[in-house]
Amino acid sequence: MPTNWFPRIRRAKQLSVFNKGGTWSAEVKSAISLFNTLGLPVKLVEEKEEHNANVVVKIANGPDSVPYLAGKLTTGDDWDPRLLHGLTVNRTEGQRHRGTMVWEIVFAAIFLPGKVKATQGQKQTIIVHEFIHACGLDGGLPNGDKARTQDHDSEGIMYDIMVTDGNGLIEGSKPSGVAAMPPIRVGGRTLCKLKSIWTDDERCEE
Repeated sequence: MPTNWFPRIRRAKQLSVFNKGGTWSAEVKSAISLFNTLGLPVKLVEEKEEHNANVVVKIANGPDSVPYLAGKLTTGDDWDPRLLHGLTVNRTEGQRHRGTMVWEIVFAAIFLPGKVKATQGQKQTIIVHEFIHACGLDGGLPNGDKARTQDHDSEGIMYDIMVTDGNGLIEGSKPSGVAAMPPIRVGGRTLCKLKSIWTDDERCEE
């Protein structure tokens, strides 16, 4: 299930992004603009100071980390920068509401693979996928644990396994009648879940 952002951020419907994308920096910048054209209930803005950012995007040439307060968010030791994939790690904190512990996101780190060859379109697609994870589709469980696969979709940008197709990426199921991304396709389940986080307009069944 999705995880809400901290209330002040959620009310603003905006996340600030600090770009440490290295060789992917241009694609991070263009992916922010692309994300903002998708009609989603949250927008991204570029942040010039890392310590002010809600989301930090970092190129990783091996296992890596992003500092947050006295701690850090890490890829884990099994991160492989030679694979065409990204990783989002959301920092959550528990808040007690009416006697129930509720977990909310306070910061997110996105790691991008620094040792893989990819086209501009493939990079943009991966980055937008990770931005959506950072927005709250992180498989959050009521006890604060994560089950990321829960917030993938059966179609579009949040499909769990993508494969290369020309200069872009397409769902691993290779659906007929659709083109590789970009342009980005957002599945209905993904949009519903984002609305449930950022607007309270809809609730989506798991």
